[in-house]
Formats: sequence, C-alpha cells, structure tokens
Amino acid sequence: MRIGTWNLGRSGAFHRTRIPRQIHALQQRNADLWVLTEAHDANIPPGGHVSSSAPHGDFHQKGEHRVVLWSRFALRPVATEDALSTVAARLEVPWLDRPLLVYGTVISPAQGGVVQRPALSWQRHLDMVQRQRAEWLRLRQEFPDHALCVAGDFNANLDATASYGSVDPRHSLLQGLADAGLQCLTTDDKRDPLEQGVGRAGVAHVCFSALEGLESRLEAWPASAEGYRLSDQSGILVELSWPQPQVQSWLDSTGSS
Repeated sequence: MRIGTWNLGRSGAFHRTRIPRQIHALQQRNADLWVLTEAHDANIPPGGHVSSSAPHGDFHQKGEHRVVLWSRFALRPVATEDALSTVAARLEVPWLDRPLLVYGTVISPAQGGVVQRPALSWQRHLDMVQRQRAEWLRLRQEFPDHALCVAGDFNANLDATASYGSVDPRHSLLQGLADAGLQCLTTDDKRDPLEQGVGRAGVAHVCFSALEGLESRLEAWPASAEGYRLSDQSGILVELSWPQPQVQSWLDSTGSS
C-alpha cells in the first residue's frame, strides 16, 4: 500500500498555475491514499474517494481545506474533535487483514497566533499536539480492530537533532504516537537514502500501526521540478508491505487464488 502526504501551499487560492503540475506529480506517485494539506478542490486528483476537513476561517477562498483525504477505496467518515484542522475516515484495504482508520492533520506552526497576540511561540502547536494525541488514543480504543494511520503536516521534525520544533511538543508527539501503538515512518534517520534536493529535515509525516512484519520504503520529491515551483515543501510517500500471511488472509476471505 502506498500512502503519501504533501502540503500544496494553498495553490487553490494563490499560484493557481501550479495546480496542473501538482496534479501531474500526484498522479505520477500512484498512491492508494493521499493526505493532502493546504489543499483545494481544484488540486485533488481525479477519480477516487474524497473526504475533506470543514472550511477554515483563515482560508478565505471557496473550495479550500486544511486537510483532504483521497483514497482508491471507499471512505467512511469518522467525526473528529477539530473538524477544521483534522479529518478521519475508515476504509477497507484489500491486502490488510483488518480495516484501516486514517487520521489526516495539520498542526499549528510555531508562530500560530503569535502575530495576532493571543499566543506565544509554539503555544498553539503544543495545545494541538496535546488534544490530538488524546484523540488518537480515543480512536485507538474506539476502533480496536482497526489499523491506524496518522499523517499530514505536523509542523515539527521528530528527531532530537532536528532544526524545527520545540522539545516539549516533540516529546509529546512521540509519546502520543507510542501510546496509540503507532510508529513514525518518516523521521529524519529514515530519510537519509532519499534523493538530493528533498531535504532531510521534514515536517510532514506518515505514522502507522506497529504491525508485526510491517516493512516500509520511502519516496520523496522536491518542492521544485524542471525549473517550476510546485509548493513550499517537498512531498513524501511511504510504500508499506506486509508478510504473505496478511495477503493470504485476504485471498482466503474473498475466495481468490
């Protein structure tokens, strides 16, 4: 299964000339599931199934969403506490022996609320981290038979030596993932083999249930291609594979051979 996340930089409201190249880049990756952030109805790949976060007051253009889920498989929406910055849905993945619950998010950047003066640097970020980690644990308990995927723009590096992030929120994020039985598949130490130009320090992440035998391989693409700016951030995709028994379980249940 191929799961990707990319911040599209509000190209539906600004830099609309980027949209065709963004869609082309998305289609090239052949993902089964996308968690797109700062997205717009216009830069969602055609086909598939879509579930979007509610319109956000900071986004003034019609059709904008902080988070959009796109899937090859039918999505059954699941309510989240912050419908503006998160979106969740359940889906059946043919190669997995259990349903999947995906939770897409954008966590506030360091300066969220600072310019308007109701918050200090990293304050809103930490507040959102605390709320979301509680929700991950709640969803884990509510859907115990599901695998869980949390992905999107965390606005933080998740390595101790990373350059963007505050210590307390980072530790809180990592502890929240661990409490929900998740492993982050996109920390900087895992990005080392990626091609030059995508940058090691990433703030977008894909986290997945720590299933026995789960293997992952990373792909990434830069924010610019062939001299054209596509976004302010590079994108990242994780290809997951499971042991043969997981696949055989699905084949047996469907009568396939």
